[in-house]
Amino acid sequence: MTKQLTAAELRSLIKQTSPYRNAQAILANEWGSRAMENPLFQAPITVADLQFAQNLQAAGVSPVKLNFTDYGAVQRWIAANRQYLTADDRAWLQRPFD
Repeated sequence: MTKQLTAAELRSLIKQTSPYRNAQAILANEWGSRAMENPLFQAPITVADLQFAQNLQAAGVSPVKLNFTDYGAVQRWIAANRQYLTADDRAWLQRPFD
């Protein structure tokens, strides 16, 4: 069963806004390359970015690349992206497994 996007998420998808591009960068595993484009400003991933990425996958808009329900997949993703994550991000990703 697919999940519906919220009105704000749908609007972001249609307009290809920054939150949508952030979520897509997470799913495409391109956050690091985006950070290298502008070394003076390397924004960390936020929980909102992660939630939007998860919602895009659940709605069937983006293919599943990061399985948020697989402990091993989440741990590997955290290890590969540790420098872009805050403690809150890691806690949010690990919360289903506590």
